[in-house]
Amino acid sequence: MPPCFVVRRKRSRSPPRGFDSARRTRTRPMPDAERAADAAKAGAAPALPDDMLLEVFKRLPPPRDVVRCAAVCRRWRRVLASAEAACLPAPPRHFGFFRNYAPSPLPPFVPAAGVVLDAGFVPVPPACGAVLADARGRRLLLRELGPGSARELRLIVCSPLEKTYVRVPSLYTAGHRVACTVLVPGEGAAFRVVVVLFGAAPNHFEVLVYSSASCWEAATGPVNREVVVRRGPSVVIGDVVYKLHGEDKYIMVVDAVKMTLSAVPLPNTGTLLYVGNHWIGKTGNGRLCFFAMREQLTLVKWVLAAPGKWVELQPVDLRMVMHPALVGDLAQTKLSAKMSDQLRGCKLVSFAAFCEATGTLFFVMADWVVALDPRSGRLQRLWHNTDESRPLGDVYPCEMLQWPPVLKYVGEAHEAGGVC
Repeated sequence: MPPCFVVRRKRSRSPPRGFDSARRTRTRPMPDAERAADAAKAGAAPALPDDMLLEVFKRLPPPRDVVRCAAVCRRWRRVLASAEAACLPAPPRHFGFFRNYAPSPLPPFVPAAGVVLDAGFVPVPPACGAVLADARGRRLLLRELGPGSARELRLIVCSPLEKTYVRVPSLYTAGHRVACTVLVPGEGAAFRVVVVLFGAAPNHFEVLVYSSASCWEAATGPVNREVVVRRGPSVVIGDVVYKLHGEDKYIMVVDAVKMTLSAVPLPNTGTLLYVGNHWIGKTGNGRLCFFAMREQLTLVKWVLAAPGKWVELQPVDLRMVMHPALVGDLAQTKLSAKMSDQLRGCKLVSFAAFCEATGTLFFVMADWVVALDPRSGRLQRLWHNTDESRPLGDVYPCEMLQWPPVLKYVGEAHEAGGVC
């Protein structure tokens, strides 16, 4: 039997003579029916009429997914900014709130609308940390801690939504008491910071105003009475800052333009005032208002109708606006605004914040943060503090963006025919 030989030929890497490489990469011709089907799939979204697009947007959770859809194309932005977009489900009135919490180097955020914000982008050494001094217009005013913070005021203005921050030039405050540190938002990214210092010498004050467009300006003057620095809320109406000083019987008034200091006496409340049972805010038409809570959980509101003239409005029984579906077991909890009632098993109720943009009042009820919606007049609990070693104090709400969203370049989209 003759032997068998297996011959292995080596394949050449070069193309054979007459080989056309363009032929090999040419795609298969697509039939007309298949091409039409793919074109219909690609153009399905632009082909939908506006009312059907709105029906799709209605089924998306606001605000995050709806705002993301607005960034897809010009036509979708135009649809979301149209008058018909008012039928979209409204998100919560606030993104949530920030709070001062000692174990955290920066104030943590408690979300209420599914969007998580934080101040972690601010370059503050973790060993030092920062605390919230004020919040307004979706911006925070942080006071940096650390070595020298008792003698120097180091402030940072930041925007958690835009992830931007500005360091304010530091102030030397040795020998002074800081009575007021307030953020005054301006147009766009502009802002002002108002600081009031009381000197070591009696009956002496100093007003300092920092503008993002310039620098610190200062004015000094005498005080007719001895002032005790206490913690309290602040309200900004135009260029005027109102600051409530704890148990004192007046509201401090600072004019950020004239750089003057004055006072407004409190209304005759008929109840004992102490820290936590009274607060200040403002009405929708820009008038100063004062809130007080009586022991029976009755919320009373006064409006400053004219200089020195307070007008009392109809009181609200907070028990009557507690719906079990919104506040849970708080509706059956023994609550009181009187501190001594805690000895009788009652849980304390105190003010926590007032949002100037929405007119919403925030309370702390039995370690729950509860909001009083001015539209519905109902209380709704938002978050429960489980750290019993650190009770809740003031909170700093961050209001929602305008809804339905007002989007840019809507006119441009309309002129372009509303195409994507």
